[in-house]
Amino acid sequence: MNDIQNVISTRSISPSARLSFWQRQVGSLLTQLECTSASGDNFFGSIKLHSSAPTTLLEIEAASHTIVRAMPRVAQVGEEKIFVCIQIDGTAIVEQDGRQGVLRAGDMTLLDTSRSFRADFPCEMGQLVLQVPRSLFRKQVGAVERLTAMVVPVENPLGKITGEFVQSLARDFERFSPAVVQRLNEQALDMVVMAFMSSVESGQSIKPSVTRSTLAYRGRAFIEANLRNAWLSPAAVAEHLGISKRYLSIIFAADGLSVERFIRARRLQKCARDLKDAGQAIRPVGDIAFAWGFNNLTHFSQSFKATFGKPPREYRQQALSELPQAREPAPLRTSAGGPE
Repeated sequence: MNDIQNVISTRSISPSARLSFWQRQVGSLLTQLECTSASGDNFFGSIKLHSSAPTTLLEIEAASHTIVRAMPRVAQVGEEKIFVCIQIDGTAIVEQDGRQGVLRAGDMTLLDTSRSFRADFPCEMGQLVLQVPRSLFRKQVGAVERLTAMVVPVENPLGKITGEFVQSLARDFERFSPAVVQRLNEQALDMVVMAFMSSVESGQSIKPSVTRSTLAYRGRAFIEANLRNAWLSPAAVAEHLGISKRYLSIIFAADGLSVERFIRARRLQKCARDLKDAGQAIRPVGDIAFAWGFNNLTHFSQSFKATFGKPPREYRQQALSELPQAREPAPLRTSAGGPE
């Protein structure tokens, strides 16, 4: 069972001290956010944390309030997060990077703590927030600022499925082992990326001046969907987008990556994930590599060692040895005190 959980609530706090208590907790947990509310002594709030590195899932319920993220201090640089916000109850009005979005129940948005933002909750609210390291999220979507405060509505099929999946994860979090939760969190992140990519591809909130970024998002989405296919190549991505390989290279170069390196990096990350999975401990390393689109085991091993510092087999052995060992159940005892 996964017992890495914490609950913070104003329930046991005196009414006059609840808001100040909430302000301290929010400021500490959510990267120094500033919180205000006009609810006075009627204020209430609770946060349930479900932690599974590198992500954290928060269930938040509170009275009407406003949160503001000022520009991060120097000491906070490197701690930036992406907040994937899924509205459960009430309404939220979010603002970042010159965009404003209104969330109803079931809608989803992104906020980036590396820059200032604001979120207003005009009535009692409920929200799920998936906190993801900004560097991890950026590896999958590139220029995050093109997605901030963009709303994926509940009518979007991928958005709806993603919201339901994350709600189920929050509800059943403690029933799963840490290894299973980590895999589910990775799946949730993949679904979030696909949901936002689908909105970008449909042209939502995108201006003509950001066509290049739109193509980059679409290219990454196509790559993510086809990582297992050995035929995946820059030429295939360019053909899917209807552009030349040269222009595709220019688009990816804006984020400091070549198309080949991006594909290889994502495949290696998926292989590393499977090698750390105790449920796949007897699966041959070569089978995992081939399943994620590699067709040369020597090249795979060399690339894996260059990225993770160890050959695949050694990486697996170390990762599995560090997993918590399951405890043996205590023997049943008879009334005489001996085991049955």
